[in-house]
Amino acid sequence: MAEWSDWYTREDPTRWVLPRILRERAEAHPDRPYFRFGDGEWASYGEIDARADRVANALIARGLQKGECVSTLLPNCADHLPLWFGILRAGGVQSPINLAYKGDFLSWVINLPRSRYLVIADTHLDRLAQVAGDLPDLEHVIVWESGQREGPDPAVRWEPFAALLDAPAADPGVEVTWTDDARIMFTSGTTGRSKGVIKQHASDYFSGRTYNEVCGVGEDDVFFTCLPLFHSNAQVLCCYPALIAGARVQMVERYSSSRFWTQVAECGATILNTVSAMNYFIWNTPPSERDRGHTVSRIMAMPAPKDVFYDFQDRFGIRFVEGYGLTETGMVTYVPPGEQRPGSCGQASPGFEVSVVEPGTDRPLPPDAPGEIVVDMKLPNIVMRAYAGMPEKTAEDFRNLKLHTGDLGRMDRDGYLYFMDRVKDYIRRRGENVSSVEVERIVCQHPQVLEAAAIGVKAKEGASAEDEILICLVAREGGAPDPGDLVEFCAERMPYFAVPRYIRVMDHLPKTPTERVRKVELRDAGVTEDTYDREAGGPRVTA
Repeated sequence: MAEWSDWYTREDPTRWVLPRILRERAEAHPDRPYFRFGDGEWASYGEIDARADRVANALIARGLQKGECVSTLLPNCADHLPLWFGILRAGGVQSPINLAYKGDFLSWVINLPRSRYLVIADTHLDRLAQVAGDLPDLEHVIVWESGQREGPDPAVRWEPFAALLDAPAADPGVEVTWTDDARIMFTSGTTGRSKGVIKQHASDYFSGRTYNEVCGVGEDDVFFTCLPLFHSNAQVLCCYPALIAGARVQMVERYSSSRFWTQVAECGATILNTVSAMNYFIWNTPPSERDRGHTVSRIMAMPAPKDVFYDFQDRFGIRFVEGYGLTETGMVTYVPPGEQRPGSCGQASPGFEVSVVEPGTDRPLPPDAPGEIVVDMKLPNIVMRAYAGMPEKTAEDFRNLKLHTGDLGRMDRDGYLYFMDRVKDYIRRRGENVSSVEVERIVCQHPQVLEAAAIGVKAKEGASAEDEILICLVAREGGAPDPGDLVEFCAERMPYFAVPRYIRVMDHLPKTPTERVRKVELRDAGVTEDTYDREAGGPRVTA
């Protein structure tokens, strides 16, 4: 265990800077393949490095100052990685946006970090046009052209992404340090509006480097990912670990059950990451010769499917590696190399102290007692610096000098953590964390809705570990909205994965003496006989 848990004692943290590491890899192995998107050509370390220089110089020429945020609304594509690396090489801060965001969800995540720059796919320009009047700081719109957009150009001034690649491939001369801000990643807003987590260069490097130690990543490895680059998983648990190790990354736009193992085998992948729902999608595909027709040896699964843990490994010939982490921290626990404990998130990973405390008091709890998971760091700058524009929330979550996760767990006598439930009111659906507060806010904008409460419930069918969204509402005088109409109302105003599947109209919501909704009662009741299910013939909701 010491080999993977003390690596950081042998390194100089001032070198934990992505643009520097990219340059070092490009100078040492300029022609080594690094990144490929879809069926395209492999781009070498030297080529990605040069493109990052071009993007950096182009942004600087357009006025980007060190420490400024550049928001990005892009699908997985060949230009996404050079853009990310170029923003950082210019001294900027990348802020990727979930592709499903629209309306107030979209304007919030652009306005909070006061972005003057937005790089957006042409297929999403209509969403920008809808909120353009609500973006007072936005000055530069740069459009990545997919060739798939239909319809007239919206009345938004923009320039093509290709113009960025016309800039010189020369060092922009910006000094970037390990304590500089690198990314603003937005949480799902579990108890309020989405929070912009400010991560420094040291934090992202630490996540990627620890991943390599746990998973034994070397320069001969090939990562495969179909996870989106607007999430930390594909960024700092795939592309960045590969960069650190001098390995390769094969990326596709999205997960496809029918093509998954063919794509994995074609690129010679040896390692990949999955999220919970994806594991069940893979498991539920019909068995075939492709199950073992690949070279993958390990999967970082967060979490692995407990009910088919060993059967999954036997069927596909892989080994699960598990851990637990947050946007605010990166991965803070891992099951140590060579060990497996289905159901456990593992032990504290290097640089972190993880404990379970009594909610509200932070009193340490004995082994196996349930409580809130809190995180402390042994090294500086390896967790988030702050929430952008939310000093009060930053202070609240860092009370008593430890980061409070809002998650419920227990720790056994061996120091293994077990995630149990969510202290905060968020819902896990389709691989996304959904804020119940934001869902409720949109539903209550409907003229026939007086108040509403969103909860996560298990679907009436299937054994997925994830939730479906049930909205319990009280109608205004005059009658309740038609459920199908309410679904369409929501679909126009929120990401597809946040649109409720179930709708239950109630005379009143159960509340505490302080007028807080008792969601525990709603969860206990679950999907009742009078609950509307849009999957039973209601409107279809797509991405």
